[in-house]
Amino acid sequence: MVSTPASGLLSGPLSGIKAVIFDFDGVIVDSEPISLGELQNTFHKHGIPMDWSTLVKDFLGTSPKDIGRFMQKQTGEDLTGIFPEEWHTRVLERIKQGLTTIDGASELLDLLDANGIPYCLASGSTPDRLHLSLTKIGEDHRFEGRSFSTDMVPNGKPAPDIFIYAAEALNVDPKDCMVVEDGIAGTVGAKAAGVGRIVGLVGGSHLRDPELKALHRKALTGAGSNLIIETLRELIG
Repeated sequence: MVSTPASGLLSGPLSGIKAVIFDFDGVIVDSEPISLGELQNTFHKHGIPMDWSTLVKDFLGTSPKDIGRFMQKQTGEDLTGIFPEEWHTRVLERIKQGLTTIDGASELLDLLDANGIPYCLASGSTPDRLHLSLTKIGEDHRFEGRSFSTDMVPNGKPAPDIFIYAAEALNVDPKDCMVVEDGIAGTVGAKAAGVGRIVGLVGGSHLRDPELKALHRKALTGAGSNLIIETLRELIG
C-alpha cells in the first residue's frame, strides 16, 4: 500500500487530489498509432475494411476480447490462435523498434513525486506489453509495483474493476482520485468506479486530425470527463 498524502499540496486541476491513476497507451506513451494501426491491418487481412476515423471512434481502448467477438461476428471465422495473438506479437515488435512518450509525461510524474502524490497505471494492455513499453521509455522504475493491467481483474474497461483495484492499491478512495484517460471505455469505467475527477487527454498523434479530435473531445465529455486537455502540461500549471 502507498501512504495517502496530505491534500491541498497542488493547485489547478490537481488541487485536492490524493492520487492519480493513468491510462497508459495514448496517455503516457504515444502508442495508439501502433496498436490501432496493426489492428487496422488485421481487419483488412480478414476482409473488414475500416477507415482511421471509424477505427479510433469504435475501437480506441476496446478490450481484445470485445474486438475478437466483433471480428468473429463480421467474418464467421474461428479466430482461435489468430486474434489477438498475431496482432499482439506485431504490436510488441513495433514497440521494440521505438516508442515515444506523450509530451509532458515525465514532467508531470516528477511533479507528483516531488509532492508525494501517489500514482499508478490502469491499462488495458497486457502485463508483458506494459513491462516492455515502460522499459523502452526508461520509466519502469517509476511504476514498479504500480503498473496494473485489466488482465488482473475480472472485467476490462468499460467496467470499473481496474479503477477500483488501482485506488485500493494506492489506499485512496476513488472519489479522491484523478483518472487521466484518452479512451471512451476507460472514461465510462472511471465514472462507474466513482472517480472524483476524470481528465480526457486528446494529445496523442492518433487524434492529429482536427475533426477527429473535436469529435473525440465531445465523446469524452459525454462519457464523463470533467476536463479535456490537449497536453499533460495543462495539469502541471
